[in-house]
Amino acid sequence: MPGLRRRLPRIAVGIVVFLAILFAVRYWDFALPNVGAARYQAVFLSNGQTYFGRYIDRIGSYVKIERAYYIQTNAPADDQTPPESRLIKRGNELHQPLPYVLIPKTAILFIEDLRADSPVGQFMDRENGR
Repeated sequence: MPGLRRRLPRIAVGIVVFLAILFAVRYWDFALPNVGAARYQAVFLSNGQTYFGRYIDRIGSYVKIERAYYIQTNAPADDQTPPESRLIKRGNELHQPLPYVLIPKTAILFIEDLRADSPVGQFMDRENGR
Protein backbone atom coordinates (compact mmCIF):
# COMPACT_ATOMS: atom_id res chain seq x y z
CA MET A 1 0.00 0.00 0.00
CA PRO A 2 2.81 2.54 0.60
CA GLY A 3 3.66 2.47 -3.15
CA LEU A 4 0.08 3.29 -4.05
CA ARG A 5 0.08 6.30 -1.72
CA ARG A 6 3.18 7.67 -3.42
CA ARG A 7 1.68 7.17 -6.89
CA LEU A 8 -1.75 8.59 -6.03
CA PRO A 9 -0.75 12.28 -6.49
CA ARG A 10 0.78 11.46 -9.89
CA ILE A 11 -2.34 9.57 -10.93
CA ALA A 12 -4.54 12.50 -9.84
CA VAL A 13 -2.38 14.97 -11.81
CA GLY A 14 -2.54 12.65 -14.82
CA ILE A 15 -6.33 12.51 -14.64
CA VAL A 16 -6.59 16.32 -14.36
CA VAL A 17 -4.24 16.79 -17.34
CA PHE A 18 -6.21 14.21 -19.35
CA LEU A 19 -9.52 15.95 -18.57
CA ALA A 20 -8.06 19.36 -19.46
CA ILE A 21 -6.82 18.06 -22.82
CA LEU A 22 -10.15 16.35 -23.47
CA PHE A 23 -12.01 19.59 -22.71
CA ALA A 24 -9.69 21.62 -24.96
CA VAL A 25 -10.05 19.22 -27.87
CA ARG A 26 -13.83 18.95 -27.50
CA TYR A 27 -14.73 22.61 -27.01
CA TRP A 28 -11.91 24.62 -28.54
CA ASP A 29 -12.46 25.21 -32.26
CA PHE A 30 -8.75 25.27 -33.10
CA ALA A 31 -9.43 28.57 -34.84
CA LEU A 32 -6.81 31.01 -36.00
CA PRO A 33 -7.42 34.65 -35.08
CA ASN A 34 -9.13 36.84 -37.67
CA VAL A 35 -7.72 40.17 -36.52
CA GLY A 36 -9.05 43.24 -38.32
CA ALA A 37 -11.50 41.30 -40.42
CA ALA A 38 -14.99 42.55 -41.19
CA ARG A 39 -17.99 41.11 -39.36
CA TYR A 40 -19.06 38.99 -42.34
CA GLN A 41 -17.35 37.44 -45.31
CA ALA A 42 -18.46 36.03 -48.65
CA VAL A 43 -16.82 32.68 -49.40
CA PHE A 44 -16.86 31.70 -53.08
CA LEU A 45 -16.47 27.99 -53.79
CA SER A 46 -15.20 26.18 -56.86
CA ASN A 47 -18.64 24.57 -57.43
CA GLY A 48 -20.30 27.99 -57.89
CA GLN A 49 -21.87 28.10 -54.42
CA THR A 50 -21.35 31.19 -52.24
CA TYR A 51 -21.70 31.25 -48.47
CA PHE A 52 -22.02 34.41 -46.37
CA GLY A 53 -21.28 34.56 -42.66
CA ARG A 54 -18.43 34.73 -40.18
CA TYR A 55 -15.36 33.09 -41.71
CA ILE A 56 -13.13 31.24 -39.25
CA ASP A 57 -9.84 29.82 -40.48
CA ARG A 58 -9.10 26.64 -38.59
CA ILE A 59 -6.01 24.53 -38.14
CA GLY A 60 -6.44 21.61 -40.50
CA SER A 61 -8.04 21.16 -43.89
CA TYR A 62 -11.45 22.77 -43.18
CA VAL A 63 -12.66 26.31 -42.52
CA LYS A 64 -15.82 27.16 -40.63
CA ILE A 65 -18.54 29.60 -41.67
CA GLU A 66 -20.64 30.54 -38.62
CA ARG A 67 -24.20 31.85 -38.96
CA ALA A 68 -23.99 30.81 -42.59
CA TYR A 69 -26.33 31.97 -45.36
CA TYR A 70 -26.41 30.99 -49.02
CA ILE A 71 -28.18 32.21 -52.13
CA GLN A 72 -31.10 30.21 -53.49
CA THR A 73 -32.33 31.07 -56.97
CA ASN A 74 -35.79 29.97 -58.06
CA ALA A 75 -36.51 29.57 -61.77
CA PRO A 76 -39.29 31.84 -63.06
CA ALA A 77 -42.65 30.47 -64.20
CA ASP A 78 -42.21 32.13 -67.60
CA ASP A 79 -39.33 33.46 -69.69
CA GLN A 80 -40.31 37.12 -69.17
CA THR A 81 -39.82 37.12 -65.39
CA PRO A 82 -36.27 37.30 -64.03
CA PRO A 83 -35.19 34.55 -61.61
CA GLU A 84 -35.84 35.26 -57.95
CA SER A 85 -32.85 35.04 -55.59
CA ARG A 86 -33.01 35.08 -51.81
CA LEU A 87 -30.72 34.45 -48.86
CA ILE A 88 -31.39 31.27 -46.93
CA LYS A 89 -30.09 30.83 -43.39
CA ARG A 90 -28.28 27.57 -42.91
CA GLY A 91 -30.21 25.48 -40.40
CA ASN A 92 -33.69 26.17 -41.79
CA GLU A 93 -33.55 23.30 -44.29
CA LEU A 94 -35.68 20.18 -44.02
CA HIS A 95 -32.92 18.14 -42.33
CA GLN A 96 -32.30 20.92 -39.72
CA PRO A 97 -28.48 21.17 -39.82
CA LEU A 98 -26.54 23.35 -37.42
CA PRO A 99 -26.19 27.01 -38.51
CA TYR A 100 -22.56 26.65 -39.55
CA VAL A 101 -20.83 24.84 -42.36
CA LEU A 102 -17.37 23.28 -42.60
CA ILE A 103 -15.78 23.73 -46.02
CA PRO A 104 -12.61 22.06 -47.34
CA LYS A 105 -9.94 24.70 -47.94
CA THR A 106 -9.31 23.16 -51.36
CA ALA A 107 -12.87 24.07 -52.45
CA ILE A 108 -12.46 27.82 -51.79
CA LEU A 109 -11.73 30.10 -54.73
CA PHE A 110 -11.57 33.35 -52.77
CA ILE A 111 -12.95 35.19 -49.75
CA GLU A 112 -14.21 38.77 -49.57
CA ASP A 113 -14.95 40.91 -46.52
CA LEU A 114 -18.39 42.53 -46.60
CA ARG A 115 -18.60 46.24 -45.87
CA ALA A 116 -20.70 47.40 -42.93
CA ASP A 117 -23.22 48.99 -45.33
CA SER A 118 -23.58 45.83 -47.43
CA PRO A 119 -27.26 44.87 -47.93
CA VAL A 120 -26.32 41.24 -47.31
CA GLY A 121 -24.53 42.12 -44.07
CA GLN A 122 -27.41 44.31 -42.91
CA PHE A 123 -29.88 41.51 -43.68
CA MET A 124 -27.79 39.04 -41.65
CA ASP A 125 -27.58 41.56 -38.78
CA ARG A 126 -31.39 41.85 -38.71
CA GLU A 127 -31.82 38.06 -38.89
CA ASN A 128 -29.27 37.49 -36.13
CA GLY A 129 -30.81 40.15 -33.87
CA ARG A 130 -27.95 42.68 -33.97
